[in-house]
Amino acid sequence: MSLNTGSTWRTPAVARGRLRRLLVPLAVLVGALLVAFSLRVGGGAVQTWWGDNHRTIAPKSATMPTSSRIEQDWGIRFTVVKLLADNGLVELRYQVLDNNKANRLHADSTSLANLPTIYLEGTDKVVKSNSLLFHIHHEWDQGSDGRSYSIVYGNSGGALYPRAFVTIALPDGLKLQHVPVSG
Repeated sequence: MSLNTGSTWRTPAVARGRLRRLLVPLAVLVGALLVAFSLRVGGGAVQTWWGDNHRTIAPKSATMPTSSRIEQDWGIRFTVVKLLADNGLVELRYQVLDNNKANRLHADSTSLANLPTIYLEGTDKVVKSNSLLFHIHHEWDQGSDGRSYSIVYGNSGGALYPRAFVTIALPDGLKLQHVPVSG
């Protein structure tokens, strides 16, 4: 009498073949995902390392430079370049020394032509006047000598970073170089 009642028994070789057909594509998929993840994480780590190790960083005690020519021609002294709002905004603060000369910055609040441009030193990154968000200059026409005012730009693409050095360029070509960015 035979114990085989018509059911088919699978041999171990057949079971291994079926298992192999299922596991090989799964292993290839998992391997591809691991490679993609490694490249993404590794690429980000390299980019972070490269950016952090190849930036010019101002010492914490870096002082704000001055320009007697800018003070004479424009009647202002730049006092700080500061990053705000999680580095998304750049505040350029200045003090009015001579209201009549500083009038160029204040006279036409709709014009971007007389606003400074900020260049990240050692790169081609720039924060232009068309990135202007606010130019706070209330009561400038009422004897504002000694007052401080702010120009707030957007920091598109994170062009500036804390403790970087920048150059402030005015439309007439005057520049204030090696300005540390606080923030």
